Amino acid sequence: MTTTQPPSKNTPVKRLRTNSKNRIHALAQHFGYDGLISSHNKRSLTERYANSQQLHHQREQYNIETIFKLTYEQCNNETTTEPDPDWLARFIKMAKQVYSSSMQNLWAQILKKELIHPGTTSLRALTILISMTHKEALLFQYIMSVSCQINNTKNRKIVTNIKTIDKLMFFLVKNKNYPIEYNQYSIPYSSIVILMDLGLILKTEFESSKINHTQTIQLHFKKISYSLNCYNKNTSFTYYRISPIGEELATLIDYSCNTKYQNYLLNILTQIFTITTEQ
Repeated sequence: MTTTQPPSKNTPVKRLRTNSKNRIHALAQHFGYDGLISSHNKRSLTERYANSQQLHHQREQYNIETIFKLTYEQCNNETTTEPDPDWLARFIKMAKQVYSSSMQNLWAQILKKELIHPGTTSLRALTILISMTHKEALLFQYIMSVSCQINNTKNRKIVTNIKTIDKLMFFLVKNKNYPIEYNQYSIPYSSIVILMDLGLILKTEFESSKINHTQTIQLHFKKISYSLNCYNKNTSFTYYRISPIGEELATLIDYSCNTKYQNYLLNILTQIFTITTEQ
């Protein structure tokens, strides 16, 4: 009978620095793959395989038990229905692969929502979510913190540029652009490309129709809205749009509006619009 170590808890720990040999040796021991590194390991290949498999299944068991426990703790005796068995089976299979505590808490929230409101989260959304690294999840949070909605459309947008056409003397016109810079908010263009590849942002850059100078536009952030009245009837926005799957995931993650970005965008908009805060 092989001996195993209990699965390590998924609590954040300070990452200690060590040399590369010690690091890879420790990792191999942790996952039960150190048979050819540790000279004192006398187990046969079959025994080592059985040990590593048992460690792997123990960690998966610990992960799914943790998610069910977190879901149980979040419940307040709300009325629920029986979940779709196929959805639940796929959920459990994927949830076993969730190791970080923050992501486990998110998966617990998803399970609770599905019990109360069946069909809230699609399997497609879960498949993308399980493929995301912690860094990619943070990138998506950053993107959502600078997203907005325009008028009554529910889809969220990432404004990239504001274009105007100024009339000069006679029939001469001058195109003027007000590009929106995101690098200062930890969102380089490469981050947007990563989220495009994940299917969370549509790959096409869209442009709005020309804004009528008598038209009022509503700009909605997460907790505040603004009314915009344009000085110039030849004004338009360019933007990237959050995809339908991205919109679905946006309802699951916790994010707040980036107030520094919001003020930055408003400072640009005041050059083109009269802005009124809506209550």
